[in-house]
Order: sequence, then C-alpha cells, then structure tokens
Amino acid sequence: MASDIHFPLHDPRKVELFIKVMKWWKPDAVDYLGDIDDADSTGRWAIGPELMVGVGEGGVKLTTELFAQTRDILPNADIHMHDGNHGWTRHNDYLKKNAPAMLDVLDSDTLYKYSKYGVHWHDYDKPPVHRFGDMYGHHGESTSKHAGESVRNDCYSWDVSLVRGHSHRMGAWFRTYPMTGRMIRGFEIGHLCDERKMDYTRAPDWQAGFAIGHVVNDWPHIQLIQINDYTCVVDGKVFKN
Repeated sequence: MASDIHFPLHDPRKVELFIKVMKWWKPDAVDYLGDIDDADSTGRWAIGPELMVGVGEGGVKLTTELFAQTRDILPNADIHMHDGNHGWTRHNDYLKKNAPAMLDVLDSDTLYKYSKYGVHWHDYDKPPVHRFGDMYGHHGESTSKHAGESVRNDCYSWDVSLVRGHSHRMGAWFRTYPMTGRMIRGFEIGHLCDERKMDYTRAPDWQAGFAIGHVVNDWPHIQLIQINDYTCVVDGKVFKN
C-alpha cells in the first residue's frame, strides 16, 4: 500500500525504493491510496503554463506508467487505485467548471488507462472499499496535525478499520470494545513525495513510507514501513536506494 506520491512532485528515490520492495516481496494485492497524480495543472494554485505538467507529461503520464510497471512486476495481482482529493477528482472539478463538454469524451479511465492494466478504480467521493478481513481502504477525508488522529476520525466516521493516506503522516490508532470483543484499527501510511517541492507548509510534519499487510486467518496484520535516509526494512530485509 502506498499513497501521496504526488507525481511529478514525487521523490524518485522513494518511489524506486517502494518498487524495489514490491519486486522482492511480490504481493498478491496492491492498493494505491490516492494523490498519486498531484494534478497541479488543474488545481486552484496553478498560476501559469509552466505548471501545466500534470496533464500529459507530468502526473498523468507518470501515474499511468506506475500502473503499467506494477502490472508488469505482478501479472496476477489484485491492484486497486483509490482516487484522492488530487488526481482525477481535481481534474474532474476543473473540467466541470471550465470545459464541461470535455467530460463527454474524457473520464478517469481515458486519462489514466487503468483498465488496460487491470487496475480497479475507486472514486474519492465514495465510501471506503472493503479489502481483506476487517480492513477497508480509502484516501482519507479528515486531516489533523497529529499523526494517527486523522485516521482515528475517519474510523469513527465510517465505523470500520481503515488504511489511508492524505495526511502525509504515519501513525496507527486502535479502539477495542471489550463487551463485544470488537476492535477498530486505523493506519496512516505516510508519503512518497518530495517535501522540498511541496509548498503546503514551511515545516512539514510528515513521514515518508508505505505499508504492507500479511493476511492470516482472514486478519490483515498491517505493518508501517518507514523510510529513513532512503532505507527501509521489510520482513527483516534491508532495502536501500
């Protein structure tokens, strides 16, 4: 599971590290949890043609290439793309406002070609998607300045266990109901963007990384994989880039 790559504002070394892990680990399923394409060209902050890189040669092209690369590495994997508040959501809002007729010929699939690579698409404005056991996937709605609080809020809102992105933070939250034995779990999985290219804040309290999950007896054991100095550890193996 990876999120918030924000092509073309990504960190190539972080993305390559994630790909390196995927080639070695060979998961049965991959979930991209939104904001893979930054969609800067159609955002309200785009100020000139020099930023028109999100469509064609930037975020869209790189997102499509990531789908193709993932399918090439994992020919039989169950691959899902959960759109975020960037990506198609932002392009779609822009077209609705400025060129609504284009929506007759352009949609998320014609843009990203995900069907070509057997990727299951989920719109951002839809509820979380059930994946394995108790776990659901979504880009995320709530934002908090403290790691783990954003996913906590979404878990309470949707009343499900959740893996999500959106906050660019890494954290976990748990709530157990002893009378019923029920547990709700939430995971924020970090980001793969280049903080230096992102002007959201001067001091981003973000954590780079992604997540993996082992499903045992229909129970997903989620592990947060932190990237530090372009190094991470997965199942005891050290990866460097």
